[in-house]
Amino acid sequence: MATTTTISREGQTRTIKITGTPNTMFEFYIKQGSNYYNFNTESFTSSISILKKQTIPAKGLYTVDVVIPTVTSNTKYDFFITPIGGAKLNIDTTADLKIGTLYQKGTATLTVTTTDDTTLNIASSLTGGTATTAGATVSQSGAITEASGNLVYLHSIPTWDALTGGAWTNTRKVTQAIVHGKGTVWHVEDGTNITTGLSVTGVGIIDEITVSAISGNKVTLSAAQNLKPGQELVFTPSQWEFSSIYAKANPNERQSGTTSITFANEVNVAKVGIADLTVELDVDEYVSIKPNAFPVNVNCPVGTAIEIDCKAECTNFFGTLGDLDQNTKTFKAQSIPAHATSSAAIRMADTSIIGTIGVAADEAFGSAGVGTVTYTPHAEMIPGDTDVFYYKTVDAQSSPQTSSLTQGKVTVTIV
Repeated sequence: MATTTTISREGQTRTIKITGTPNTMFEFYIKQGSNYYNFNTESFTSSISILKKQTIPAKGLYTVDVVIPTVTSNTKYDFFITPIGGAKLNIDTTADLKIGTLYQKGTATLTVTTTDDTTLNIASSLTGGTATTAGATVSQSGAITEASGNLVYLHSIPTWDALTGGAWTNTRKVTQAIVHGKGTVWHVEDGTNITTGLSVTGVGIIDEITVSAISGNKVTLSAAQNLKPGQELVFTPSQWEFSSIYAKANPNERQSGTTSITFANEVNVAKVGIADLTVELDVDEYVSIKPNAFPVNVNCPVGTAIEIDCKAECTNFFGTLGDLDQNTKTFKAQSIPAHATSSAAIRMADTSIIGTIGVAADEAFGSAGVGTVTYTPHAEMIPGDTDVFYYKTVDAQSSPQTSSLTQGKVTVTIV
């Protein structure tokens, strides 16, 4: 065995196979907690029960059947073998000659929920979805509003990837090969996405092992293991695995800058883990009461002033051009071009070589809804130079809200 195996909660008969040199003798026993498996009654009891003086048959294969009972909670079975008469084991074991562990799951439940840390209201239909089987899908859909009735804005769509989990907690899966190590400390090729607490599985892993500590590519395991370079370890949250996860906010409707945004999540389970798990999506990064100021990238001919329409020429989170917010907003200059963000000023070591825009900082581009501003490049700017300024938006609510100061970047490239 020399590894761990997980089976379902239903009872079953397992055939244990031990290979070796014919006529080699050994003792064999199985423990479940403090109980021993009685091979005669096919049940676990508190009395010590060991198969003594067992012999490898002439064909080199010894087999014995074990009846595993139905359980309602997670159960672990440990398998031990002791060689007799100078025989040696050609298999990875623990110090007490454990050759492997069989895990039997009770009912492990996945709970998927959507949360926020602000004043957003999350529909109950977006919280508490559950799954208990591999291949199951948790689908959720509901409205996100704001407690005081403010407009809510969609800033981006949450995304998932297996290595990091993306926007969803407890969903990563990292596979790494062992480089070298011993006992509890093992170096892997890349420890970037490995975090403490993750379950560790793979060939040679015995017991329910977790990551106790991680430093660079050095992984400290919760118990010593007998592993070899090149073996792959899999790091997951309580051994749960996911085939895909995604969210959407109904892209066919321009639901930003409205009183309600319809949000939907779908989590697809590839493998059920050994313990209950909660997967959480915090929507604060993606939905707020602040209007959008999407980034703008434009080209400007050498020596020619241009009109930049930040409303029409911005790139929204769908990757298309145009602002998505539905209410009327006032566009203002957040900052004007500066030498620190002008490649020409940096290239020529002259702080005066920057472009200009037709308004001062914090001045509106025009009346509400007007997103156009004039940009004039410096005469010394040449093709390839870049210039940067920022704009912001202010909505028209009774208590106006202003876009985040991290948004609104306008990048001008001289051509």
